[in-house]
Amino acid sequence: MYRKLLRLFLLTLCAFGAFPALANYEFIGNVVSSTQAASSIELICEQNHRLTIQFINSGLFRVTLARSGRAPDPLNYPLTELRRELITFDFLDSENAIEARSSKLILRINKQPCRISVFDLNGNLLSQDDPAMGIGWDGNEVRCWKTIAGDDKFYGLGSKGGSLNRRGHELELWNTDYPAYNDRTDPLYQSIPFFFKVRDGVATGYYFNNSYHSHFNFGAGNDRYYSFAAEGGDLDYFFMYGPEIDTVMKQYASITGTTPLPPLWSLGYQQCRWSYYPDKEVLRLADTFREKEIPADVIYLDIHYMDDYRIFTWHPERFPQPKEMLGDLEKQGFKVVTIIDPGVKADSQFVVAQEGLSGNHFVRYPDESVYVGEVWPGKSYFPDFSRSETRDWWGGWIGKWLGYGVDGSWIDMNEPAVWGQAFPLETIFNDEGLNSSHKKMHNLYGLLMAKATYEGTIAAQPNQRPFVLTRAGFAGEQRYSSVWTGDNVANEEHLALGIRMVQGLSMSGIPFCGTDVGGFIETPSPELWARWIQVGAFSPLFRAHTHYGSPDQEPWSFGEDIENISKEYISLRYRLLPYLYSLFYQSGSSGAPVWKPLFYCDQTDPNTYSWDYQHQFFVGEKLMVAPVTKLGQNLLKVYLPEGKWLNWHTEETYEGPGTVVVDAPLHQMPIFLREGAVIPSRETTQYTTQQPIQRLQLDIFPASVTSSFDLYEDDGLTFDYRNGKYRLTSWRTDRQEDKISFEQSRPHDAYKTPSRELVLRFHSIQQAPIEVLLNEEAVETARYKYDDQLKILTITLPKEPSTFKLSIS
Repeated sequence: MYRKLLRLFLLTLCAFGAFPALANYEFIGNVVSSTQAASSIELICEQNHRLTIQFINSGLFRVTLARSGRAPDPLNYPLTELRRELITFDFLDSENAIEARSSKLILRINKQPCRISVFDLNGNLLSQDDPAMGIGWDGNEVRCWKTIAGDDKFYGLGSKGGSLNRRGHELELWNTDYPAYNDRTDPLYQSIPFFFKVRDGVATGYYFNNSYHSHFNFGAGNDRYYSFAAEGGDLDYFFMYGPEIDTVMKQYASITGTTPLPPLWSLGYQQCRWSYYPDKEVLRLADTFREKEIPADVIYLDIHYMDDYRIFTWHPERFPQPKEMLGDLEKQGFKVVTIIDPGVKADSQFVVAQEGLSGNHFVRYPDESVYVGEVWPGKSYFPDFSRSETRDWWGGWIGKWLGYGVDGSWIDMNEPAVWGQAFPLETIFNDEGLNSSHKKMHNLYGLLMAKATYEGTIAAQPNQRPFVLTRAGFAGEQRYSSVWTGDNVANEEHLALGIRMVQGLSMSGIPFCGTDVGGFIETPSPELWARWIQVGAFSPLFRAHTHYGSPDQEPWSFGEDIENISKEYISLRYRLLPYLYSLFYQSGSSGAPVWKPLFYCDQTDPNTYSWDYQHQFFVGEKLMVAPVTKLGQNLLKVYLPEGKWLNWHTEETYEGPGTVVVDAPLHQMPIFLREGAVIPSRETTQYTTQQPIQRLQLDIFPASVTSSFDLYEDDGLTFDYRNGKYRLTSWRTDRQEDKISFEQSRPHDAYKTPSRELVLRFHSIQQAPIEVLLNEEAVETARYKYDDQLKILTITLPKEPSTFKLSIS
């Protein structure tokens, strides 16, 4: 009875205006006036809401909403300096609509109410605001609704579980530490509010420039719309037109940046566990790699190297002479990366805490008291990386730390994570003078920690490329760090999940990424380890890692057979480094990912989007990997898109599109070359800087159309390449009936290498050549060999010429 009376009383109060009615969405209304400026359109809508559309280039524009009576809440950290082009477009302002036509797009804005539609120049609809909703808000929340079509497919948002296609799902962005996550866990460690849509084979992209807790609905629970929303901040988004996925990725890179060339050693094999200690165990680990001749470049030190978990300290008993240990490892060709968490032990005698307090470097409550949370050191303070002075202070400590001989920074727990999973929302961050709450800054914390660490490394070592590995981040983090997929599990489900998550990151502007090979939590079986190491050998980031107290998890820990498989695939990784390093150069130049899903290169082929083939992927454009993700499986059905394909292991050729079933014994992961492939490799080394390339090999699968590949080389360590000190070698090849042509040129040759042998291996050559011409002169038969069984023609040039033309008939 009491509850009924109370409810009646509250309803009466609402009826007489004592309480406001429950909040509902308010949608942007009619256009009242419009103005056109250089490359932009400004709309004044009812109630004085202002909508601005700014063209960055003819296929990229930005939409921002300024709500009447609300101060703007700008977000600039993720963005690069936008290179705006002066766009001239035809502008027509009629009674019911505004139309702007660029060289690539038609933008139509209905006036009653204000709704945006985008068409290509043929009038095909690319994007359309929901007619009834469009852009709206509910208190602090902002949201944009777009109409969905039956075949729309959605990709991006970083490392998410489930299908690569986000269609039918609602996903959140709120960086979360979730150990042993599963395929349905959401949200996770990364928040990247970028996605692209493929409709009828045409790609368009969206970047939602908002860091608040966000929600993306891709037709979940409805067949009417897809939407993106945030619980605060501005409605600010970019629209990107392809029609190619690759073009959309390049447009996104122009907004948030690309990944600078990493140090070459960071592309080698990396061995990690929680934790290697004391120093004698670390040195024994290094000795074992070298004794067994299993290539490796990096050893990680987890939290047990610290003195009571105080960052930037060494445990006095476990690591009494760190400089000496690091020097010994350097002599063996090992780099050392240490974990660095943001939590600073709240210890009045700890110099980092003292400096942080006196310099006002820690996150605070609104009453100016310092926030204290609990993590590994116990009660801890947290640096406010949104303050430039704090980033400089942090960077100074990074520089001191590198002075010991440490080579890279592994930044963890930076969601930020605290025991209890509740970093207070009311805490205040400087935000470059804006004094913003954790609601805005939470998702930015990992990005800004990576920025501070990267910039601190450069300040200390101006001409050495930093290596930073982060767990949490936001759009733009690719400018500062690599990423791994967090605390995964040693089972076959996570092997498959990791492959999809790395593709998801790759399609979200994060090319330098990977999983914990073998699984972090629990222990892999020998078979699972072998299958995972095979995938890792082709992953942009190749790092094995395992949990505290777990059994040994090194390449030799699973018996002799698995050790041999591990050695074979790690060695293959090192042989392919010229190819992989060149892909990173391409990525840094254009924003193209290193890993590409099957549909990336064949976006009009509906089969490439199938769930059945989401664990196949391209490394570059012509090398496709088809991992085995089920234990006990020795045969694999593989989908081959259009064109001719070569089985890397057997030399068998296939004609696509179609499926094939191939052998996949435990020691062999299916790998294919697409026609037109030119894959450079080198001899195996024990670490990346052991010696310059002495034998450069090209595996060539010529096609009936001209194909090419560019080999990029530099010193692998410094920024001298930015001053032009690099070499670019370009190869072009084609096959016309019974004649194959191959050409090498040097478009840029400002980095010198020692003389080396060049070996050309032409695959799928059906008969021995009648004549081989080098620069129109006959090549001695002693310098080439034809294998009639494998159908491979091998041509050896003892000293690689800088330029040449080869003709085979």
